[in-house]
Formats: sequence, C-alpha cells, structure tokens
Amino acid sequence: MIELWNGLIDLLKDVLQFFYIYVNDYGVAIILLTVAIRVVILPLTIKQTKSMYEMQRLQPKLKELQEKYKDNKEKLQQEMLKFYSEHKVNPFGGCFPLLLQMPIFFALFQMLMKNKDLLDATSLGIFGLGTRPSAAFGEGVIAFLPYLILIVLMALTTYIPQKMMATDPQQQRMGLMLMPLMVFFAWTLPTGVLLYWITTNVWTIAQQYVTLKLAKQAEVANGKGN
Repeated sequence: MIELWNGLIDLLKDVLQFFYIYVNDYGVAIILLTVAIRVVILPLTIKQTKSMYEMQRLQPKLKELQEKYKDNKEKLQQEMLKFYSEHKVNPFGGCFPLLLQMPIFFALFQMLMKNKDLLDATSLGIFGLGTRPSAAFGEGVIAFLPYLILIVLMALTTYIPQKMMATDPQQQRMGLMLMPLMVFFAWTLPTGVLLYWITTNVWTIAQQYVTLKLAKQAEVANGKGN
C-alpha cells in the first residue's frame, strides 16, 4: 500500500515536471496537471453527474414511497430497491468518482509539502505556491489580496456545482451553510493545493453544465417520442 501511495506521488510529480518544462511556471503546471487528471477520469465523472441528475429527478417519487411506507421499514427498503431497479439508477453511482479524487488530492498535498522547489516557487510572480492564505494575511493588504481572490474563487466554485445539482431548497441552504467550512479549508491550505481545487471545481461546473444540458435535451426528445 505504501509503495502504491509513493508511486502515485511520484507519478504526479513527474507529470507536473513535464508540464513545467514547457510553461516554466509551477502554478500553471499545477493547473495543466489538474486538467490532465480530469481528462483521465472524465468517463467516470460524466457517469457520476448523470447518476446525480437522475437521483435528483426521481426525488419526488422517492419521497412518495418514503411517506407511503414510513411505518414499514422493511417494505420501504424492498420498494426502494425495486424502484431503483425499474429506473436503472444506482443511489451510490456518484460516490466512486469522488472517492477516486480524494487520494489524488492528498497525494498532491504531500508532494507539495515534500518538494522544496514547489514550496519556494511563485506563480505568475503573484503568490507563493507553498504559502497559506493565513500566513499571507499578516503581510499587508496588497500582499494578501491575491490569496483573498483565491479564497473567494474556491468558495464560489465549490458552491456553484452543488447549486446546479440541488433541486430541493433545503439542499441549497445546506450548501450555503458549508461555505464557512470551505473558507476555513482555503484559509489553511497551501496555494498550490488551492489552484488544484479551484481548477477542479471550474472543470466540474463546465462538465455539469454540458452533461445536464444534454441529459435534459435527451429527456425532452424521449418525451416527445413517447
């Protein structure tokens, strides 16, 4: 297991160095690395988005089942399994791509923390990749401003995908309630990791927009065909 983990870290480092040779900026190289990772796992994340959309679309019917069999848990479970089977949806279909991305996130964090060149590097001459916003806060308003922009971008790009998928007002309120937690993480993470996170979020927003648009068009077309 340790060898696999170290192998993942070394792979990320090699790919990052490959991009750095061409762009000569570690911040831009991290963005390109993120895009490369997202392209590799694209089939899985498209499937995840479709699964999440289907689950959201079927929520009213699921609530009807839950209300109908609220006093019979065993029957409810049977009916829900039957419901998922009939509609060909997997309630856990959106979990695997998320779980797959977590090791990559932590491996990138560890690679950044162990690589002195990355820790000491600056991106676009604006911010240090190893610097945390919390540390930059004491350096004055001008020095902190780029990090503040990153914090705002991270918070917004984390919230938007949740809002795009949430059809229930309660889910949207929960997304807003998580914003302070997102800001706290952004406050404590190195800038290099923030760049990865923001790029991942922007990709997710674009992918969800296209995937959901195509799914809705197919749904309308199928409805007309029926």
